[in-house]
Amino acid sequence: MDLFDRFAGNDSWHTRKLLEYASTLTDEQLDRPLKAVVEILPWRESTKTLRQLLENIVFTKEIWTAALAGADVPNLGEGTPAAQRSPAAMLARLEKTDVEFHRIFRDVGKRGEWDATFVDALCEPAETFTFGGVFAHIITFNAHRRLMALDALRQLGVQVEGFGCPIEYELSVAPWNQEVPAK
Repeated sequence: MDLFDRFAGNDSWHTRKLLEYASTLTDEQLDRPLKAVVEILPWRESTKTLRQLLENIVFTKEIWTAALAGADVPNLGEGTPAAQRSPAAMLARLEKTDVEFHRIFRDVGKRGEWDATFVDALCEPAETFTFGGVFAHIITFNAHRRLMALDALRQLGVQVEGFGCPIEYELSVAPWNQEVPAK
């Protein structure tokens, strides 16, 4: 397991867990205004409810995966239809986009092209980014969103295990799961 596997795997694993926890909530709970809203991102995104936080996590992966693959995003300007914003629907969307997300970035890593650039034609005007910069961007801002969602779940009374740490992820999937003596 390399660093890409750890970061990307943790992001996917923790997002799945959050969506599974969220699936135990009512629509009223998912849409209840949060007590603490942290607006630190330099772009507009709504983070006033747990549903919005979870949607932002999934949509971020969808939009960047589409940009990396040179694909279009349906409803880009209108937002995700309500029918696709239930925890179960978001989980299905995550599973779908994760396949392509992981495929693209594993390929970038195998080629050693983290510093190579691509053109994001979804931006207006189109912009050029490095693969490594985009990967770090996705993981960084989704980690922020996941922690806010984790806090929101706890405020709603959900008994959440852990806190989404990459070490928790590693321990949950590690076939080696044994100590290596220090040198």
